[in-house]
Amino acid sequence: MNDNSKFKLGLFIIFAAVIFFAALFILGTMDRFKEKAYISTLVSESVQGLSVGSAVKYQGVPIGNVREIMIYPGDNVIRIDMEINISKFKIQQPGHAPVTISVDEFNDNIGKAVEKGLRCRMELEGITGSKYVELQPTQDASPDTFDIKEFGLEYPYVPSQPSLISDLRGSVTTILAKLESIDYKGISDRTNAVLDSINERVKSPKFDETIDNVNAMVNQARKSIENLEKLTDSDIRDKIDTISQNVNTAVNAVESLTKSVETEIKSIEFAQISENLRSFLSTAIRTSKTLDETLFNVNNGVDALIELILYIDSDPSALIQGKKKPKADDAVKNGGK
Repeated sequence: MNDNSKFKLGLFIIFAAVIFFAALFILGTMDRFKEKAYISTLVSESVQGLSVGSAVKYQGVPIGNVREIMIYPGDNVIRIDMEINISKFKIQQPGHAPVTISVDEFNDNIGKAVEKGLRCRMELEGITGSKYVELQPTQDASPDTFDIKEFGLEYPYVPSQPSLISDLRGSVTTILAKLESIDYKGISDRTNAVLDSINERVKSPKFDETIDNVNAMVNQARKSIENLEKLTDSDIRDKIDTISQNVNTAVNAVESLTKSVETEIKSIEFAQISENLRSFLSTAIRTSKTLDETLFNVNNGVDALIELILYIDSDPSALIQGKKKPKADDAVKNGGK
């Protein structure tokens, strides 16, 4: 190969390298020339796993990235500024193809969407430990608790909602609080008082007096019938006989029913029933104590679960990498534990 051919080959290689790097530069900077919009949100939970450059999505569709994360330590609040590629948002005009909205139109629409329930929420990006910000309309959006005037936001504001892990931690705490609020001892005491009252009424002498009063009423009715039968007038006597027979039949039925009721009542062993109820109540009280112990164990288990959730929330990568070993300096500080 002569010198002229070598020169041409070298010139070609240099020219190709210039074109290659120029193309990389253009592709890398092209995104900077796209029109952008910016929004902000405020959160009071850990943002572990979220960083500058993390994705911002609208119902799963990538629309931008996190531009800046700032801390307000006095209010325990973290501010997240997001850069939005508005080329993803289109408007449809009748008889025309969809066109990209302007920044002003985006800002107007984002405010209306917030009024209808648009909220920001941090979500896990798979099991890698990284997070992204999800924008999603919410039907039952909770009211915003931040006074945004205190933070001097320069971009349109979108309220946030707690992440899934934060919701889970709150739900577990609420359930545990409701279980602990049940007055099991009070229920047992009230049940015991009712059983004592029933036992006293069954053993009361008035119960037997009621049976005696019914028998007395039947005897009085029989005496009245006997007095009517002593009348001498035959016409009246015939009519009275008829009435007497009917009354006598009714009285016999009442007496039979009374004896049957008395027999059934006396056959009931109220003392045994009361004893059985007391035994049942004693078992219920022991069960209540066992339930209290179980709730105590559940409480400890929930505390451990909340601690695990907090750890995963602060370090989501632990799902894959496992819990990190303490550093040597930390071990010395903790007394070698």
